[in-house]
Amino acid sequence: MPRYKNGLARVGKVFHYCFKIKSVQFKGSTYATDRATAESVLATKRREALLGPQEIALPMPSMKMLVESWVKSYATTYSSKHLESVQGFAKVWINPEMGEVLVDRVSTQRVLDLRRKVLDSGRSPATANLLLRIIKLLLSHAVRLGHIKERPFKVSPLRFQKKPRPVIPATSMAKFLEAAAKGSRNPQVGVMLTTMVGLGLRESELLGMRWDWINLDQFTYQVGKAKNKESRIIPIPGWVWTRLMTMPRNLNTWVFHNQEGKPYKKGLLRIPLERVCQSLNLRNIHMHRLRATFASLHAEAGTPITEIKDLLGHKNIQTTMIYVETSLESKRHSQDALGMKLGLL
Repeated sequence: MPRYKNGLARVGKVFHYCFKIKSVQFKGSTYATDRATAESVLATKRREALLGPQEIALPMPSMKMLVESWVKSYATTYSSKHLESVQGFAKVWINPEMGEVLVDRVSTQRVLDLRRKVLDSGRSPATANLLLRIIKLLLSHAVRLGHIKERPFKVSPLRFQKKPRPVIPATSMAKFLEAAAKGSRNPQVGVMLTTMVGLGLRESELLGMRWDWINLDQFTYQVGKAKNKESRIIPIPGWVWTRLMTMPRNLNTWVFHNQEGKPYKKGLLRIPLERVCQSLNLRNIHMHRLRATFASLHAEAGTPITEIKDLLGHKNIQTTMIYVETSLESKRHSQDALGMKLGLL
């Protein structure tokens, strides 16, 4: 059991509180990862225990202050990409339009007005929905800190028809791998692109590949550095294994590394990938679309969606469904298969 110093103890990454008033023990989570915010929550909980929640008058923060509080509380919890997304939307939309609005004054009409401005500026409905999710995230933080009892607005996401996002079709995969092998002076780049599309790895997982996570007997790779902090084991197909084994194993921990023996930094593959895709007339294929290509090709091959979920390391199967894009060739094959089953072909 953690020992509570000044009523606080870190449990994992989050501070928990525990104190007694008149022999009654109060304990719970502050939902805060930094001590300053946790101490503020603890002080509030003590005042509530002494006076009752109706007697507490917390200083109401503005939306700009709430953004700063959220970033400070979750800087070490969420990924850098997620933090940048929240800060970017706050800088461009939330702070200019609602920055000085007190949290309890955020209304349905204010949120609708802000969403309308986003759409009027030419941004897509998907962008407007992302803004809405970020505002809900921030207001939920205000609820946890005790500033408000519930989110003070009700706005549903926009419904719209999503366009299919591009993936590398199965018919182009051999040419893609061949072009990737020849598309850079650095011989590691082609192997990295092959490994990424063959194992469905995130860019960070690829850059963090270690030799001691590769099982040479079972031909598997255990992802030890994953986004959700949970490892997963992926069988390595022969066409990926052959390329991986060309990498020198000169007592270095990392499979892919620079001349100094250190892992490559994020962004190394962006330009080589653009060049390869341009040579094959494949448009809008960026790093994460390789992961979606992996999922889509497995779906076309008949791999159960539950297995694709495990290969990708998703907790929710709905997330996996977002990655699966069905090609026109796959749809045509399904139509032909139905026709044969009906005896019409």
